[in-house]
Amino acid sequence: MKMLLPGALMLILSTPILHAQVNPRGETTLELEGGTVTIEYGRPSLKGRDIKTMIYPGETWRLGADGDTTLKTELGLKFGESSVARGTYILRAKFLGDGKWQLQISGTDYAKVAEVPLKLEETTSDVDRLSLRLEGEQKAGTFKVLWGKLSLAAEFTAP
Repeated sequence: MKMLLPGALMLILSTPILHAQVNPRGETTLELEGGTVTIEYGRPSLKGRDIKTMIYPGETWRLGADGDTTLKTELGLKFGESSVARGTYILRAKFLGDGKWQLQISGTDYAKVAEVPLKLEETTSDVDRLSLRLEGEQKAGTFKVLWGKLSLAAEFTAP
């Protein structure tokens, strides 16, 4: 038995272990009058890649890695003309081409709830790891996407 244990230990230690690459998870939260808005997402790194070569016009991007990007809101939100009731949603972005992007908000069953234009903003910073942000106060906020030199934003209100 004493000889068996070291042999088994050597076998375990010498066996290659395959690890799935898992990106860290991120969360951004905004307290507004009437409730909290939270987005949870995977944070991939560019690792020297150029985002412009990673997505093409017409493609939909899940806004993160290793799982859905989720929006949880305790209050109704209004993105321009689109209303989103309180609840849990899945966020994606669609690159329409020529600097135009769209935020797609779906239910947890992936049924489309809203499509919101994302404003492309000028940036000189270079963000290696995807960063989603919620900023604002009182009854108004901004959703932001920062990755590489890409900066997208959509404003919303809590009526």
